Amino acid sequence: MTVRILSATDVRSMFTPRLALESQREAFTRLGAGEAVQPPRLLVPGPDSSVSFCYSSRIAHDAPAVSKFGSVNPANASRGLGAVHSVITVLDAETGAPRAMINGDSVTELRTSAATTLAMQQLAPSAGTVLVVGTGAQARAHLAAFAVTHPSADLQVFGRNPSAAAEIAAERGATVQADLEQAVRSADIVVLCTSSLTPVIEDAWVTDGTTVASVGSFAPDRVELPPSLLARSTVVVDHRASALTDSGPVVDAVASGAVDPDRVVDLGAVLTGAATLHRARTDVTAYLSVGVGVQDAAAAAMILTAADERDVGNRIDLGR
Repeated sequence: MTVRILSATDVRSMFTPRLALESQREAFTRLGAGEAVQPPRLLVPGPDSSVSFCYSSRIAHDAPAVSKFGSVNPANASRGLGAVHSVITVLDAETGAPRAMINGDSVTELRTSAATTLAMQQLAPSAGTVLVVGTGAQARAHLAAFAVTHPSADLQVFGRNPSAAAEIAAERGATVQADLEQAVRSADIVVLCTSSLTPVIEDAWVTDGTTVASVGSFAPDRVELPPSLLARSTVVVDHRASALTDSGPVVDAVASGAVDPDRVVDLGAVLTGAATLHRARTDVTAYLSVGVGVQDAAAAAMILTAADERDVGNRIDLGR
């Protein structure tokens, strides 16, 4: 029972933003085509607004089972720690024996940002200005991912901590925005990378033609967007079944009657052509992601292929 152990450094040495993008294209195309196995996500609430999660999936019925187990702990900021910690386990497709354990944080950063930019390639391919709201790992990862999918766009960042925003901006070649309302009003794409329990932006700030992406509304109590914004938007989600139960803004908007659940569209359906978005240039588009296991399964497959070819990581015999 030999298991390959891959650290965050190992993952980042192989899994570039460009490769992450291709892995997510495969993930959502397979999901949209009905080829992936995608059971519901498990959430376990904890203290101080923390929540543990478990994602599991196969990118195909005969592919390895992959599971990611971890936790989001907002209070970690006061401890000097990252908010998210996780580990990905990959089982052998035939025997079910453990094949690999992968640092999940690095994979989550890259696959989540890649999924957002994949969606933006479909929803706002010619955007000239991209505003990222937040100063955490996801904000950094999204700025790097947009540099791949929207290389000509003006990248901007806003954060409540000006020094943190300035640091990220310097790292990623972005500009710092001090006024959130004005920045939102002027952006073509607005990406919210927070874990806020209340709306981060106001409906009135979002001008016609803007595309807004919510990355941090991953649970029913996380509401980065006001439900009223969804009421006037074309609503696209990473996984419709998950979004209707787990995405805070979607849950609230549907419960209030502001959004008909039948008009919530899957990203996979857009990629496969099963759904066509009928939008005018002035329409607002909202993209919301909660994260699904097939993203990790596709990422893990690509990472392990590279690791096997290059013999990256450590190998441990768990059977001894």
